[in-house]
Amino acid sequence: MNQYLVKTKSASKRCRQLIVAVSAGIAFLFPSAVFALDIEEAIWGIGSQQTKGECIPLSLLLSNNTPEVFDELVQLNQLQFGSSKVGAPLYRKVYLAPYTSQWVQFYPYILSQRQTDWSLNWGPGNIYSLGISKTGSAPANVTQESTENFCVILASIDSLSDSGIQFKRFPEELFPPAVTATDSLDEVILDHVPRWDAARRDSFMDWLYRGGILHLLPNLSGENLSFPASMSELNVPLDHFRAGSGLVIRHQEKLNQLDQARLDSKKQAVQTAELSAIDVSTEKQKQSMNSKQANDFYGLEDINANFLYQLSEMTQPDHNWTMIYILSSFYIFLIFPGCYLFNKKQKGKGYRNSLLFLLITVGVFSTIFWSIGKRGYGETTTINSLVIARPLKGNQYDLTYWINTFVTEGAEYQFSAEGTGGIFTTAQYTEKVKGAIFNGVDSRFLSDIPPFSARSFLFRVKSPYPKQTFEVLDYKIGKNSILEAIKIKLVQPLPKNTSKTQVLYDRIVYDLKQTQEQGSIILELAKHRSPLSAWQSKLKSESSAPRGYGNHDEEPDIPKIYDSLYDSLVMKNMNLLTPVQFRNYQGERSRIKLFIYCEIPDEFKLKTNVHGLQQGRALFVNDLALPEKISEPENE
Repeated sequence: MNQYLVKTKSASKRCRQLIVAVSAGIAFLFPSAVFALDIEEAIWGIGSQQTKGECIPLSLLLSNNTPEVFDELVQLNQLQFGSSKVGAPLYRKVYLAPYTSQWVQFYPYILSQRQTDWSLNWGPGNIYSLGISKTGSAPANVTQESTENFCVILASIDSLSDSGIQFKRFPEELFPPAVTATDSLDEVILDHVPRWDAARRDSFMDWLYRGGILHLLPNLSGENLSFPASMSELNVPLDHFRAGSGLVIRHQEKLNQLDQARLDSKKQAVQTAELSAIDVSTEKQKQSMNSKQANDFYGLEDINANFLYQLSEMTQPDHNWTMIYILSSFYIFLIFPGCYLFNKKQKGKGYRNSLLFLLITVGVFSTIFWSIGKRGYGETTTINSLVIARPLKGNQYDLTYWINTFVTEGAEYQFSAEGTGGIFTTAQYTEKVKGAIFNGVDSRFLSDIPPFSARSFLFRVKSPYPKQTFEVLDYKIGKNSILEAIKIKLVQPLPKNTSKTQVLYDRIVYDLKQTQEQGSIILELAKHRSPLSAWQSKLKSESSAPRGYGNHDEEPDIPKIYDSLYDSLVMKNMNLLTPVQFRNYQGERSRIKLFIYCEIPDEFKLKTNVHGLQQGRALFVNDLALPEKISEPENE
């Protein structure tokens, strides 16, 4: 698909340039006559009130208002300062018969709530453009989702306008076909069985299995909904049950009888029931389970940008600054007064020798500076990456990558990975990236990277990997919900080169150690533990501040940098990114989270034409239920 990239103009393409110029003139004089596409409606996200730092689905209802078939690549561009394109364009092939409409989805990265302007481009040189604003200012019929509630009703497009409902609605036909596009979705209400294709059914079940909350209502006859075989886990006839890390809650009320207070009350009752099974007090559980309700972003840095910055710091120039300063001073001297003295020595023999002297000086020193700068990077092509891996059904994982690629040879590079539902983003709005992003089926990122420079990007994908299996054999909970002992049996050995294993119970993080018991690998508590609240100071870590030029005197300690990012990865996974979210987080006491930090497995490494070293770390996150048990008498 490289032919779809915008290519550098050359003399051999003057004919195309003329066509583009004429088309632009016609578009300017008669805009309504040439715009084959129109945006009838736009829906941002799925309904979650928080979208910062996430790729969300942007659903566009595109219409072809001409008698001609529209069959082209269209691109979505992020705009800065009104019209300047930044980041890499998102491409999507669109086919529209004459006078027809079709929903098309892109997956833009939302850096902040203030970032609102985008454009849809197509045509020769992508000269045709339609503005898209998240504030709804253009085009005229664009709608914007409210951010008041965080629970979404999935309904058919025809019933979106039903009144008397206190929750936001989202068209079930537009539910993303991949779980990687559902990061902004918290909770869902269903009062019917959606008519989905296989991809959307799998995506919904993956979202639930990953940790979503589903509220099921009875059908019009008052009976439980009956789901197809691929969603048969939802047919369990219980008031509440778990599906992976997700929670399913049944309600007897009708849709127009539900409100947020009723949902919160039912969730609290489920928590109480789960805690009673392991005889743990529910006294502390007073606030909402969902830490994403806090809206406290201002003054805090973007954690994705911090990850990408830290990865870029692993490839640092080790320049000989003394030599550079001496050569720079000598170069300036040769330019002036060197050229002046040389010309004066010619004694009127002409200016050509002086110009030749100037050109030779510039050429020689350009080569010297290029050579010194190149060797400062060690001339090693390297891909550094961080990955969060969350298990899904079967041998599948939901992966989130942060990647920095440094190359020594300039070229157009391609990045992809094994799996489905890939979503790429450059996750920044400071520079325009020469390249193209194709998300969804056959996802890939094409980027032109100059020699001795780097490209950072974020990547989401559902990828196959042998699933790790754990069994909680025993545990002991003391006073104040302190985890005094735990034994976790590993069915498979820990991943290669595991550097850290920890467990989160309630609001305390415990170190684990590996032991052997009757031929089985067992994880037990080590001596160290720390309250999760102590990690709040790491929201504004000094390590995230850029270092000034000339401070790179020491060779970067790659393992140490990776180890320092562990805590931030855990906070990112837990969505604890602001002080308010830390204060509101109550933890879970009927379940534990097991964190395993290791070298990135070969199966997670990118498929790319970048020939060099790939290194990184992976954080495996496992949500485990504590088995039913009556606690000891002293643990009242």
